[in-house]
Amino acid sequence: MICSGSGTIEVNVGSLVSYTVVCADGDPGQVDEVAMSHGHKNVAVSVTSKTSGSWGLSVGWTKTIDPPG
Repeated sequence: MICSGSGTIEVNVGSLVSYTVVCADGDPGQVDEVAMSHGHKNVAVSVTSKTSGSWGLSVGWTKTIDPPG
């Protein structure tokens, strides 16, 4: 999530995960990655913006996620 202005943005990925991004002038936002142990189908992604600026969200997926390290 990249954002400008001040306020918050709520991100929900179905019933799997939800989080809040705090936006502030001069702060580009945050990068979040969610790894699941198995695949999920028909997952809705929603964003609720409560910020005075603009925002951008990128969603992607892969068949295989390598463990960190």
